[in-house]
Amino acid sequence: MLILRRTANYSLCIVHLGILAFWLAAWELLFTKAGLIIWGISTLLGAILFIIWKRQGDNRLDSSGWILAISTVLTVVLALVSVVIEYAVSSMP
Repeated sequence: MLILRRTANYSLCIVHLGILAFWLAAWELLFTKAGLIIWGISTLLGAILFIIWKRQGDNRLDSSGWILAISTVLTVVLALVSVVIEYAVSSMP
């Protein structure tokens, strides 16, 4: 079970790193319908997996769980920063 947990956590962290790379380098590709769907699903999946792992019997997380939590929070922060940037740009004359 631990191997499955770590594999899921690290795989999702790789997706989050890919989102960060697209956000920094090729943001046009990220803000397509497919990009936004992947962004939303990966964020929700990260939060759900973190909650599931946290609520399991031992209530302890290994390093992959904390890395998943941090990458999910950073992905949400990227979304919030994107909204702020979009609002600032759209309000310019």
